[in-house]
Amino acid sequence: MRGLLLLVLSLSALLSLAACSKSEQQLSCSSPQHAVIAISALQGQTEQSPLLGQQVVTQGVVISEVYPDSPLPGLMLQSLAADDNPLTSEGLFVQLTDTGSFQRGDILLLQGTVAEINDLTALVDVSQLTRCGTDNEASPVAVTLPLAPELNFEALEGMWLSFSQDLIVNDSYQLGRYGELILADQRLLVPTQIKAPGEEARRYDEQQTRHMLVLDDGRWQENPDPVPFPPAGLSADNSLRLGDTVRGVTGLLFQDERGYRLIPTSIPEFIKTNPRPAYPTAKQPEELRIAVFNVLNFFNGHGQAEPFPTRRGARTPAELARQQAKLVSALTAIDADIIGLLELENNGYGSNSAIATLVTALNQVVSTPYSLVETSETPGSDAIKVGLIYRSEAVSQAGVAATQTAEPFTRLNRAPVAQTFKHLASGNNVTVAVNHFKSKGSCPRDDRPELQAQADQNDGQACWNATRVAASQALSAWLATSPTGVDTPFQLIVGDLNAYRMEDPVRALEQSGWHYLQDEHHPGFSYAFKGRSGSLDHALATEQLAKNLRSLTHWAINAEEPVLLDYSGRYKSEAAQQRLYGPTPYRSSDHNPIIATFSF
Repeated sequence: MRGLLLLVLSLSALLSLAACSKSEQQLSCSSPQHAVIAISALQGQTEQSPLLGQQVVTQGVVISEVYPDSPLPGLMLQSLAADDNPLTSEGLFVQLTDTGSFQRGDILLLQGTVAEINDLTALVDVSQLTRCGTDNEASPVAVTLPLAPELNFEALEGMWLSFSQDLIVNDSYQLGRYGELILADQRLLVPTQIKAPGEEARRYDEQQTRHMLVLDDGRWQENPDPVPFPPAGLSADNSLRLGDTVRGVTGLLFQDERGYRLIPTSIPEFIKTNPRPAYPTAKQPEELRIAVFNVLNFFNGHGQAEPFPTRRGARTPAELARQQAKLVSALTAIDADIIGLLELENNGYGSNSAIATLVTALNQVVSTPYSLVETSETPGSDAIKVGLIYRSEAVSQAGVAATQTAEPFTRLNRAPVAQTFKHLASGNNVTVAVNHFKSKGSCPRDDRPELQAQADQNDGQACWNATRVAASQALSAWLATSPTGVDTPFQLIVGDLNAYRMEDPVRALEQSGWHYLQDEHHPGFSYAFKGRSGSLDHALATEQLAKNLRSLTHWAINAEEPVLLDYSGRYKSEAAQQRLYGPTPYRSSDHNPIIATFSF
């Protein structure tokens, strides 16, 4: 665990104070020289102790375990008897410098100074310490998520807690970097996935924080190898997916500048309740299957003076080979007639371009080859672009592929690409437009009036929302002009709109007459971020095409998987790379692909 104090169970203040006389250092358990102040009184009801900076005498029972690689040793005490105020914590961190023979259950009487260390209430500069016996009945305090309305984690800081309920993995992004998971009592959603932006989304966001718990391995170690969870070991074939269950969670609630986290005092049980999904079923000959897939910066470095490291993707040829193998595995399994691709390196359509490289590799393993769609104009000046590939056995190009590089697609939103395809089985023409709107990050850094509308409005939609709305409106108007030269009632918008389901850019398209496509019975998600799941990737169709939808699914192969299982060798030893990498679809990207199947 980084930037915070970790806890050490076995510490001896008596040894560290050997230079002083015994009479000066011993507190009397039966009649201490000073009034004993309860731990709850030291904690108080606020973020900081009301006795900050004061020298006090307190008493408690040792509850912590040994964390030998802590940069600052200490132990945790818990009150012998709780007070009747649920808003005051019964736990306290004690900073000590020497290890010794203390055991969980030892009752200590000690004198020191109250401090706040990285937001954690602590007792430092311990001058006197006496062991007053053993409490073999010391046990954790039962807690249930979500926290009761009158409770917060500050009221539980430093305490030994147990959760009898099953908890659900909601985030594993920091698992490989810091040994952390985000757990909750349910699968949590991004507020604007289901709530209107503004006050409704803000209230929902506040409620969700009461459902969340960070589980931390408690080690002062970056890039732990092997990772602490699951106990059986993470590998390419043994994943830990969002939606999996964790049972028997017990530990110490610690706090640092990044928030509250539970350090386990015993290894919980991990249960695979969200197994990896099977491959999509085979497409029927008369059906038309269209997919969209964000391929997470597929860069091959063509056009650079030195190909590697690429500007955004693979850093070495070996990483590119692994990335390509995973993407080809996923694209093969998707089995779509038309595929929109996002986050391709914007280096043309030549045989050495990123899109051509991927299609060539794909055609080496599929039974029916793919071709790429070329636009006469470069699709924008961004480092990444969108693209389309198709199977000529199922569809043929009709009209001329088009891209739009005028405002608002000049700089922030990537230029869309549209092409009309004739579905050979039915004879219908279908126009597909693939898109990638401006991300929610990299917020404007100055307060110029023209950028105020782009700043985060604190309504749940993050920054650049106005730009994404403008892209939705311009996209709809552009498609109304039949940019491919083919007028057809069957049109489809797909892509990463960087907006969740209830946000303005998606609703702007619906207000323009586009029908949102989804599986009403099994709604899926395309992305996970900071413990919440939602869909940034969408498919919207004209009314005539929507009537012919037979199925739509978010194939959950990426967002639910640990980032450790991707192609990158970053933060991994050679042995870890061998153990964690597999040429499979799982964690081939960070977004789940959308697969829509139509039948005319």
